[in-house]
Amino acid sequence: MGKIYQNSLPARLFDSSYIVKDYPIAEPKVVKAVDEAMLKNPTPQLIALGKEKFNTLCAACHGADGKGDGAAGAAMNPKPRNFHSNEGWTNGPDFLNMWKTLQEGIPSKGMAAYGVLPAEERVAMIQYIRTTFMQNAEKLTDADIKKLDDQYQITKGNSQPGTIPVSGAIARITKENDENAKKLASAISALEKNVKNDEGANLFYHSVVDYKTALSFLVENQSWKDGKDAFVKMVNKNIDVNGFKYKLLTMDDNDLEKMFSWLKALL
Repeated sequence: MGKIYQNSLPARLFDSSYIVKDYPIAEPKVVKAVDEAMLKNPTPQLIALGKEKFNTLCAACHGADGKGDGAAGAAMNPKPRNFHSNEGWTNGPDFLNMWKTLQEGIPSKGMAAYGVLPAEERVAMIQYIRTTFMQNAEKLTDADIKKLDDQYQITKGNSQPGTIPVSGAIARITKENDENAKKLASAISALEKNVKNDEGANLFYHSVVDYKTALSFLVENQSWKDGKDAFVKMVNKNIDVNGFKYKLLTMDDNDLEKMFSWLKALL
């Protein structure tokens, strides 16, 4: 009695509607690629698909109108690409270099790679950007398509990695390495107990789509412990399947340090 306690952690709203979604089992496969007609003469259906994917994956940073003014890109330096401008392109505005950007990303500028997307969806996104936002974008020639095929085999097929649900991943780790399985179970338990009162845990929780998948990924891939840069680089490389949100790539450096330190101590 008579004592006053002050919470040193900033108030954060706990998302009680958070629903954990498990990944379905999917075998690695080769996805049918695109034909030349998609590249030379994109259809309205392809452009519509590109718009859908752009609004889902790109608009947060690049803005709905492609001007580089999305809310998630406000703190980025340099700013996300303004597709209406011909100046300052890192890889270039031609189709080949836009494909290179989607395939490899630009980690130094916070641009994630989208190499896991089916080729048709990537073509659709590029065609939507080129026909909707860019000025005087030239149509692809046979020579352009040959360059794409020489480097990326764009019309010959696209390999897609398999996925395994968290429950299956945990069982697999248990079989291969019991120590890692115990570490994962302990980490999940610690997160669930401390997410409301530990700032590092809270930052991690709000940076993932699926915390079990993300923790499983970190347990199985220990190279991220080399430092914050190694952590961000590894997460960015696999961000479409490892349970993290894209918002992690633009996280404030102080928050990133707190989250990284918590994860390193945890795992």
